[in-house]
Amino acid sequence: MINVRLAPGLRPLDDRELRRSVRAVVGTQDGVQHVYAEVGADGADLVLFVSASTQAAAHAAARRVVTRSLRVESLRGWVIRDFTND
Repeated sequence: MINVRLAPGLRPLDDRELRRSVRAVVGTQDGVQHVYAEVGADGADLVLFVSASTQAAAHAAARRVVTRSLRVESLRGWVIRDFTND
């Protein structure tokens, strides 16, 4: 499980749109099993459940996916505020 805190971008979006934007860039090689998103007034929280051989590999895959998703038009201007893993 990887937790990501995003700072708001150029336009607001809802939980569903954020999940959809992240899932749109997930490939089979990423091992992402589930994406949870909750958008609030001051940003958004993402939780990615990633299947990988090690925790480090899961963390790296999640970072790649989130970084890739920030290139999607709907997430323009959003940035990673915090990236933690449990």
